[in-house]
Amino acid sequence: MANAALLTDNHALAGLVSASEQALAMPASNLLTPHPSERWRSLTSQAFFVLDKGSLRTADTVMVKGLTLGSNATIRLRLSSVDSDGAAGDVFDSGPVADGSVNLDSDYYAATWLLPAPAAWRYTRVDISDPEADAVEAGCIVDGLRDAFDYNFAVGGSVQFVDRSRVAMSAAGLSLVWPDNWYRKVEFNFEWVSAEQRYGLIERMDRLNGRRLNVLLIADTASLNLARDSFYGLVSDLTPSTFAQAVEIYGKQLRIDERL
Repeated sequence: MANAALLTDNHALAGLVSASEQALAMPASNLLTPHPSERWRSLTSQAFFVLDKGSLRTADTVMVKGLTLGSNATIRLRLSSVDSDGAAGDVFDSGPVADGSVNLDSDYYAATWLLPAPAAWRYTRVDISDPEADAVEAGCIVDGLRDAFDYNFAVGGSVQFVDRSRVAMSAAGLSLVWPDNWYRKVEFNFEWVSAEQRYGLIERMDRLNGRRLNVLLIADTASLNLARDSFYGLVSDLTPSTFAQAVEIYGKQLRIDERL
């Protein structure tokens, strides 16, 4: 298991998104909203979208959240510094990625890629194919530079599913259920945070993201299922940065609720 990492600055929010096709009420611009459930939808079972960041920006992490794919779907990521439709993939080309791979998991509606080293690109292209569907959908695009923690979270970290379904008992003693969707809550305690990350990564997250802008937490950067182990959402509680006994070592408890 590798150390967790945080991405707090999503380059996509300062860019523009276009798509090969889009449903009238579900345009490509929905990929820049903070809610994965506000989706872009194509008109056919195979389509792509391109994020233009406006200029070359250095990054090493891409996530697509809010996917609605079947088990036979594939997704492809291409990063380009020169080609406005992203087809060149001169910086990176994943090739078609199948469901159940390291990068794509339809059960968690997500695809995540971690580049081994930072690189500069302008255009982020995502091709999606789902042969058994009438259309493909995606909710959010995240593109940025991650910060891996110098020291990993302590034993006892937790991931909890929250089921928003409503259950009520009827007069006859029956349990009536109104199904709803689910999300996950994450709580990690970082007992050893370096001074550099305390006054860099943590301070920047608390000050700029707060409880209002999404962050991306990757629980295990060496995971065999990055889509599952990537949590995109809001910090639910701005916890204090604590002082450890050792000089220049701090602590931070991180609580994140996945965004719907």
